[in-house]
Amino acid sequence: MQTGIRFIAQCYDIATGETIEESILRDDKLLKADTLKELGYLHIEQIDFLQKIQDFKIDRQIILNCLPICPTCKSKTKKAGLFKSKFHAVLTDHSVMVQRTSCKCGWSSASSIEGIYGSSMHPDLLEKQALQGGKESYEKSSKSLDAESACKRAINSHSQIYKSVKCVGESLEAIKSSAKYGKMAKPASILIVNIDGGHIKAKGDDRSFKAMVATVHRPENVVYINKNHNAIPLKITVASAKDDQQKTMMALFESACRAQGMTASTAVTCLADGTENCWSIAHSIAGKCKETTFVLDWFHISMKFTNIAIPDENAALYVKVKWHLWHGKPETAIIRLEQLKSLINDVSVVGKLNKLSTYISNNKEGIVNYGVRKRLGLNYTSNLAESTVNTLINDRQKGKKKMLWSRDGAHNVLQIRSSDFSNTWDDDWKKVESILYRKAA
Repeated sequence: MQTGIRFIAQCYDIATGETIEESILRDDKLLKADTLKELGYLHIEQIDFLQKIQDFKIDRQIILNCLPICPTCKSKTKKAGLFKSKFHAVLTDHSVMVQRTSCKCGWSSASSIEGIYGSSMHPDLLEKQALQGGKESYEKSSKSLDAESACKRAINSHSQIYKSVKCVGESLEAIKSSAKYGKMAKPASILIVNIDGGHIKAKGDDRSFKAMVATVHRPENVVYINKNHNAIPLKITVASAKDDQQKTMMALFESACRAQGMTASTAVTCLADGTENCWSIAHSIAGKCKETTFVLDWFHISMKFTNIAIPDENAALYVKVKWHLWHGKPETAIIRLEQLKSLINDVSVVGKLNKLSTYISNNKEGIVNYGVRKRLGLNYTSNLAESTVNTLINDRQKGKKKMLWSRDGAHNVLQIRSSDFSNTWDDDWKKVESILYRKAA
């Protein structure tokens, strides 16, 4: 006996169970699977099946949007033509017939999916494109999404993914820089802030531009992994690549602090690398918390001491310079550097030592007694911020051949990556969705 499998979709009356309309979606002979590939349905067959299921539901569901009564004057409406409209689901594309209605008072209903809901792209697809575009190049994202749909889709083009990233990135910035963001957070007595930046290759004449990143967390949320690694599962990270005197970054930074519980009674410790941009961001919350402690992080100080080829006979004095800094004595460190320069004849080495001396002199405000802070268990290094820069900027926007960025393009990607990195994406996305989509009338 030859058998088959038939899939039937029915539209029925829930009260009576009576079938109003039905359609055969698939009708296949049941055959033995000689190979694993023949077991079940192929990927492309599954997508085709999903296409037919979606079409059956959408065609009947959209009829319910046809309003018989005018929402303005409450009069009876009349039909005003059928209009073909595109709808892009997460894996399939559809052509939908929308019934337009109108009223003698002048009101008329929308004649497209976009007119009804604010977009013809399903939120699941927009979210998918934004996250994918935040992780890899738009070209790769396009290929990945097409592979999931088992066909090439115009809606998944690299230009469309760019538009999706822009749309979502701009919405995220508006949400996170709002004065309302984080207002319901539990008050914190202490907050730790890591501020840093990374360079991104630029389009046009400029070789690169700097993007700023800040991570805010409560000290009790640091999870010990081993002696060399910690993790911060609960944190807020924000970033900006805009050239606006850090106005956007400062607004995002304040919101991040507020979302982690900053109040007028909170003591905030800011660790930064010593650049003017970092300190200006850190100073922007002065007066909005109880006090701010500025610390030039030890990681960056240590980095300044690398790659300087000090002669062996002067190595001990060089180590002394770093020792004085470790104990919070920048003036003494500068004196030792002057002594060291007088003993070295290499112009290149002396030039590097001059830069180190200038760095120390410019950042005296943030040089603390690191030894004491370490003994007391207080923050003195921003190693975690360095990994943040790597995750947010370097992994997506640096070291890629021929990948050049505009500030706006880089900024929008950073909004998505920082939300994902902060583990706040699910909540952030709900807010984005509420902005970009609307309920039908």
